[in-house]
Formats: sequence, C-alpha cells, structure tokens
Amino acid sequence: MLSLLVALGLVTLVRTQGAIPCGTPSVQPITTRIVGGVESAANSWPYVTLVVDDLGYIAGSATILNEHVLVTSAQHFEGPGYSIFDVDITHWRVYAGEHNIHTKDPNERYYHIARVVLHPGYNYSSLENDIALIITRERMQFNVHVSGACLPDSTHQYTVGQKCYLPGWGSTAASGNEEVLNQVDLPILADDICTHHWPDFLPATEICAGYENGTKDFCADDIGSPLLCKDQSGQWYIMGIASSGGNCKLHDEPGVFEDVTKYSDWVKKTMEDAGFPYQP
Repeated sequence: MLSLLVALGLVTLVRTQGAIPCGTPSVQPITTRIVGGVESAANSWPYVTLVVDDLGYIAGSATILNEHVLVTSAQHFEGPGYSIFDVDITHWRVYAGEHNIHTKDPNERYYHIARVVLHPGYNYSSLENDIALIITRERMQFNVHVSGACLPDSTHQYTVGQKCYLPGWGSTAASGNEEVLNQVDLPILADDICTHHWPDFLPATEICAGYENGTKDFCADDIGSPLLCKDQSGQWYIMGIASSGGNCKLHDEPGVFEDVTKYSDWVKKTMEDAGFPYQP
C-alpha cells in the first residue's frame, strides 16, 4: 500500500447532478491505442475516488453515484480478522477530483465517511455479494472534475467482447507510474473462462473481464474500482466492481467483478432509505 501524501485543493466550476447527465465527463477518456495500463487523462474519470483508511493508506477506490453516496467493495471494511464494527470509519476519507497522490492537485477535495452499508448477503470468505455503499458526512461538490457515474438497472446489457475500462491507483507492478490515476482496458469475457480459472466464480452475480495471455490486469489496491462501460448513448455506466483476481505481476488470469446490474435495486433502495435517492 502507498501512504497518501495529498493536500486539499480548491474546487471550482460547481455543477449539480441534475444539470448534467451521469457518466458524461468534460474530458473524454483515452480509449484508443492502449497497450497495458496507461495514465488516464486528468478529469476524464470524474466519478472515481480514492479511498484512504484511518492510517493514511490507500484501501482502494469507490465510484460516485450522487453527492453523498459512493459504491465500492465490501471487503474494504470486513474480512478475515477485521469487522465493520471494529473499523473507525470516521477517520477514513474519500478523495474526489484526485489524480496524482503525491502532488497538490488543484481540484481534489476529501470527504469524511459518515457510515458504510454492507450488502446484507456479503460473505467475506466467498466474496459473494462483495458490494457496499459509502455515505459521506459532507455533501460532495459536483463540478467538471467531480460527478456521478451512471447506475445500470437490471435490464442493462453488456456483451462478451465489449471493451470496458478500470481506472485506479493500484500497483502497476513496475509497469508505470502508480502515483497517478491509471486505467486499463478490459474486455468482457464469457463466464466459463472465469469458471475455468476460478472454480468459485459466481456467474449469477459476477462478471468475468480481462485477459488470459499476460498483458493487463488490476492489483490489490484497485479493489473496489469500477469497471466502466460506455453505453450507446455515450454515457459511462458502472457495470462492475473489482473484487478478486490472480497475481497482477503475472497478469495471466482474468479478473472477477461484482455485476452491478444485479444489485441496482438494492443500491437504489439503500440510497433512498439513507435519504439520498439516486437521480441519473
């Protein structure tokens, strides 16, 4: 893990979620000529935030859904030997508008976590239902650098071979600069490919994406990062949440993502119950 050495920057050019549709960045992401992971264009993934624990270390990433709610992996907060009831959430932070963790980015701002809602069916042993919502204490300021991704509903479709993208601050396994937000293109794979690699793969609630030939992968600090897919409308939807995979130094096995389409009803109900209903 990397210690976070970032400073609070000013946020300008405020906009609201209602003013601009979800999943529409002001800076278009790099989507051509990618070989392995590359540094993302600044502000091209305004929905992706850095999650930092109470010791100042990177836990992973989360994705903004509205001004108070983010979605991420449940395993940040509960797993073998640690429980959500033992974690001092009040000292955790999410950094929005972040790009380089070792420079004073002018658009970054951190927010405290008020509470975390784990999926009631989450099992840390099998990583079944590995999804959680983060509720921030402060209202996140939306602008051209910070905004929400689109949440797919249960009818939203993705196809095998479709190219999607994972942005994150995880280790690059010496293949690039891990102090900046990097991105990697990951195609959707057939379920049987992940079943071959991972006998505990759950096709009913998980997505298989990535490669088998040793070219690209995500690492441990990318857990919770979104698998973002561009819809025909041009909007970016969070279709998956990075949950598990192989050795990213070998990058010869596909990754496993929670299928967000299977959880959209739970996400929307939980957001509404928290007083922050989802509005695309």
